[in-house]
Amino acid sequence: MNNIRTRFAARAALIAAFAVAGAMPLAGQAAPQHHNGQAQCQNCGTVVSTNTYKREAQRGSGVGAVGGAVVGGLLGNQIGSGNGRTLATAAGAIGGAYGGNRIERNMKGEIVTDVRVKMSRGGYRTFTEQGNARYRNGDRVRISNGRLVRG
Repeated sequence: MNNIRTRFAARAALIAAFAVAGAMPLAGQAAPQHHNGQAQCQNCGTVVSTNTYKREAQRGSGVGAVGGAVVGGLLGNQIGSGNGRTLATAAGAIGGAYGGNRIERNMKGEIVTDVRVKMSRGGYRTFTEQGNARYRNGDRVRISNGRLVRG
């Protein structure tokens, strides 16, 4: 009878030990791993999105505005007579200048890409770069001198 109790107690202790060991993570798994004492990169992150689009130029040279004003003035001069013609000419010149300037700015536009990065220490930053996208979602990047580099 003693032998049965001893076996039962030994099996219960063994089962309890396995249950406790399986429920608790190993100390090596729970501790963060820092190789050679290096801390987490403060300027590193992961690309979460990119958006490429055409941005129009900030200013035109004036050629589009002058050309648009001439064409608009000529077309406006064809309408009406007397004071109405004068008003139509002025309105055509003003509208033509605005339209010509917008067309010129659009023609001189540039391709840019907004790159949104989730920083490793938390938060998001957006970087605007000229040209088409150089990065894809999931790429690891870091900031060096205010610019994105792979890494």
